[in-house]
Amino acid sequence: MRTIGRFLFLLVLAGFGAGAAPAATLDSSVAVTDPATLQALERGGLSISRLLGPAIGLTRDVDNRGLFSVRALTPVRNAVKQEIADEPATSPDPYVAGLAKSKDASQKFNPKYIDDNGSTLDLTGVVNRMDRGYLGHTECGEIRLIYRFHYSVEEKPGERVSSRLPLTMSLVFNARPKTATGRASKDRPRAADGSCADVARRWLAAGGKDLPPEQLAAWLRSEDGPLSGAMLNSSQIMRLELNMQVLRLSASTRRDFGGHAEYLLKIFKWDPATATFQESRMENQIDRKTVLADRQAFAKWLLTDRNIYDLDRGRLIVDEKFLATSAVSVAPGGMARSQNNIAYGLLDDAAVDKALKDYVASGNALRTIKSVAGFNPRLNEMSCTGCHQTHGIAGFHYTGADPASEPRRNAVFVPGSAVFFADLPRRLAIVEQFAAGQHPDFSRGFAARPDAKFAEVLKGTDLYNGWGSICYRGTDESFKDWSCGEGLRCAGVHE
Repeated sequence: MRTIGRFLFLLVLAGFGAGAAPAATLDSSVAVTDPATLQALERGGLSISRLLGPAIGLTRDVDNRGLFSVRALTPVRNAVKQEIADEPATSPDPYVAGLAKSKDASQKFNPKYIDDNGSTLDLTGVVNRMDRGYLGHTECGEIRLIYRFHYSVEEKPGERVSSRLPLTMSLVFNARPKTATGRASKDRPRAADGSCADVARRWLAAGGKDLPPEQLAAWLRSEDGPLSGAMLNSSQIMRLELNMQVLRLSASTRRDFGGHAEYLLKIFKWDPATATFQESRMENQIDRKTVLADRQAFAKWLLTDRNIYDLDRGRLIVDEKFLATSAVSVAPGGMARSQNNIAYGLLDDAAVDKALKDYVASGNALRTIKSVAGFNPRLNEMSCTGCHQTHGIAGFHYTGADPASEPRRNAVFVPGSAVFFADLPRRLAIVEQFAAGQHPDFSRGFAARPDAKFAEVLKGTDLYNGWGSICYRGTDESFKDWSCGEGLRCAGVHE
């Protein structure tokens, strides 16, 4: 796959001359990020309207415009417009909530864009998330198609204003198709069978393709590709995930942080019975009010050997009874902002310390959480708000790069955050394990710091211990290895 040159590295195969191995990138076999390829894929059938069409009974040929008027997405539209209307009174930031008395709505997302026929959703990424196969609802993980909101509204008669907005929607598919047909090929020695191994082998074959965008898109959608109609279709739709900036204050208004932005996070599960997306509880997004009302019940559930094991390895699934249906993260400041530390104060430090010591005394080993100080950040980064404010791009981990036609003054050149790119080697290793018929190791290190076993793959990218990476000054066992590369020092940004 093609991506930003900064992340380029070469695969060297023994016994072959220079140039024999195709150029590989960090996103090879785990994501499609090239704008031209994505535009070709969208034209070739991966527009959100075409994918939803069979599921929602759309018979007309639509081009995504006015999509929120479709019945299946009405609950999404209504929820978003209500959240906008409630801002800033419901803001988690006391200063911002105090602005509710003002009649000025210029700082909020303009709700008229939602209903305007000039508004649409552009495909900005296709991401292989087979690394989520441990969740139980799909043994092969997920495939995500990420769309970014694009508006073109008529401000004055004959004059339209057009741009992309900070709103993304992920259409999430079960990676394992319900039906799959195909034939053997030199890239895929065994015939397609719809198994996890087959899905993985197709993605690995895609990573070895060095084709122009139009040809690559055509191959990805072909009978042999991972995005063929048999391998990715409406029968596999699971949910929509929404991330949008609902409010933004300028630096002149919010001087202490040099500005302020709030991002709404929501999940809408697909309901086949009603052919609509319905608001649902969010994966691992702890509802503070619910837990604070009975902290003992939460501690009793979490501080067990089984859940400590899963939390330590980054694969904890929080019980649904403790989850929220909506969340707001704030920026800038990342994890230095209390509003993003959803897990803060939910557990007694002494109880956590005892549980960890008892866990080790029972003969268990801890990989990442080696202290109370490591327990809370680990729990927090597994929530929606904690994850999205861990080294993200203003509340996003994937925005998608803009096509060449976008004016440079308004363009996004890097498609994803440092966390997105740093996690790709781990995801690729899992795809390779699936392809080999093995049971994958789904464990992961802290989101803010790639696992040390991938340091060599990330060498030279600044993603592991280079400039701009997250580091640590101290001696705590959980973080003491978070050092800097030669010639760099660890300095606080938000103290």
